[in-house]
Amino acid sequence: MAQGISLANKCQILFGVAVVALLGGALGGPWIRTGSIVTDSQLELSRELANEILSRETLEADALGQPLTGRIYRVGELVGESQSESDPFLQSSFARFSADVTETESFQHETKGGSTHYRYARVIREAQWREISAPDFDAEPASSVPVRPDDAVAALLVIDRKSEFAEAQILVNRVYIVASGVIAVALAMLVFHLILKRLIFGPVRALTEVAERIEQGSTTARVRLTTGDDFERMSRAFDGMLDRLELGQAQLRAVNESLDLKIGELAEANVGLFESNQLKSEFLANVSHELRTPLNSIIGFAELLDEIARTDEQADPKRRRYIGNILSSGRTLLEMINELLQMAKIEAGRLEVTIGPASVKDVVEGLAAIMRPQSQARRISVETVIEDDLPGVESDAGKLQQILFNFVSNAIKFSPEGTRVVIAARRTVRDDGLACVLASVTDEGPGIPLDMQDTIFEKFRQVDASHTRAHSGTGLGLAICRELAERLSARVALHSVPGHGATFSVEVPVEFKGKRLEALMAESR
Repeated sequence: MAQGISLANKCQILFGVAVVALLGGALGGPWIRTGSIVTDSQLELSRELANEILSRETLEADALGQPLTGRIYRVGELVGESQSESDPFLQSSFARFSADVTETESFQHETKGGSTHYRYARVIREAQWREISAPDFDAEPASSVPVRPDDAVAALLVIDRKSEFAEAQILVNRVYIVASGVIAVALAMLVFHLILKRLIFGPVRALTEVAERIEQGSTTARVRLTTGDDFERMSRAFDGMLDRLELGQAQLRAVNESLDLKIGELAEANVGLFESNQLKSEFLANVSHELRTPLNSIIGFAELLDEIARTDEQADPKRRRYIGNILSSGRTLLEMINELLQMAKIEAGRLEVTIGPASVKDVVEGLAAIMRPQSQARRISVETVIEDDLPGVESDAGKLQQILFNFVSNAIKFSPEGTRVVIAARRTVRDDGLACVLASVTDEGPGIPLDMQDTIFEKFRQVDASHTRAHSGTGLGLAICRELAERLSARVALHSVPGHGATFSVEVPVEFKGKRLEALMAESR
């Protein structure tokens, strides 16, 4: 991964730009002022030269050994057609002096051929001209000059000169200014670099190195700065955090080692429980199967004895009652054994489901016919309510009948005499949009308490689990119904109001859709 500009380089670049900008702004004034000072000195020198010329003192050169150029232009030369018309400085000066009688001089400088020329013009008005007029100034005869006002422009004294010394002074001063600025920038950068390196970059670099070592997995690295400022407090906090982190990792390793031991123990216990559960399932399956054979013989012989007792007119009534008790208890025991055997098969994964076309209407009507004798014995009526044009379903008709049989059997068992049990079937649509057929069994019994409605479908769960309960059973019937419904991709549900009966229902999809197993290694998208 490409790294950007470091903090030190960023600070030095920004500080350098700031110093250059500040010094440039600060030295810009002296740079400009140097030229102004030299120009002002040349103006003052030109004034002194003009005064010398006008005082009729002969000067062949100035103090610096440069030739003097001074000339007086009369008004005729300025306004007539002469070479002065091509000189903008003369024309602008004459126009200025003529327009304002308070103006006395004019000055300009320009660069020509790589050197600076200075031009100075002094106005000579009529009154002054008459005082200084002499042959030395090449004056015209007095008779040829008309009478003019005293403040009128009579002539211009123009001094043209160049000063190599002034140019050298400007150059030298500006070289000094540039050199001073460069040296100041260099010294400022050096001092700033030393300060930052000592006070900021050193501690920051130490913190960065420790952070990189921690990123690589080392928890023993420490900063331990002694700068006496915020960096030292930061390093102490950083080291304290590392100490707590190292302590936490040591505690975590100890906990992990303890967890590894516990996981090993739990794994061994889980293997033992799995083996015990498997042995239990096999034992229940074997015992249930072995118990069914003698129990069927007992029930068969009891039915023969009951038939003989019924045909024998001299049979003792007690014998018939005893034989009836034997048959009732045997059939109840056989039902319990069948439930244990079926649950053992479900837990062992050996329950077979045969999916095919099935009619819920036929299942409901057949079940009502089967259960009618049992219901009549308790004076309970069994009614059916089936929706017209009920569609067929893809399911196991035998397993579906077993689910409804358990619902109807429980309804008859727990309903008081003289009530009714309603078996209904109708179309419905599940919350996931799947078309289903809903088969329900509604009774008028005591209902299911609210605290039992969430657990009634669990194994060995009964509303009355005491030893003195009025109804016998293993508590596996509803658990078997739920397991069978899951195999059929159906759903069982309960709706009950205590004291007002209960409704057990199973929602069977019209089109069977088994559970789709997800791939262990799904394709990444």
